[in-house]
Amino acid sequence: MVRRFGTVAGIASALLLLVVPTASAASGATTITLNSFSSGETFTATGGVICPSGTATTDFHKFAGGGAGVAGSFHLTKTLVCTDGSGSFTIEVNAATVFGSPTDQGGWAVLSGDGRYATLSGGGNLVGTYVPEGIVDVYTGWLSR
Repeated sequence: MVRRFGTVAGIASALLLLVVPTASAASGATTITLNSFSSGETFTATGGVICPSGTATTDFHKFAGGGAGVAGSFHLTKTLVCTDGSGSFTIEVNAATVFGSPTDQGGWAVLSGDGRYATLSGGGNLVGTYVPEGIVDVYTGWLSR
């Protein structure tokens, strides 16, 4: 009887390992602060789903002005490369600004990733604040991998 219980317990434990996500799977609220300055683009992140810091590059796709030239929208992708070597991921950004305003705002979503971020998904909102050195974007949202 004790032997049978041990066998059943062992099989149950093995099955749980197949069903319960591993420690490498993660999801949660994430904040990415990205500095786009003339000296380059760097980011920091909180939330534990992605790496804590890295560099970024921007691929600008389109800008369109609206109405009497008082506002515009812009569309771009940013590739974020983790300094810890865990991988990189690309986000799509769609945002708008009122000319002369100190901020812009919009949305973002993960397009692709590699390394630890090959299955990364999610997105959220962004607010960009114009500063003398360039712009500081704060991306808030939910990510999972």
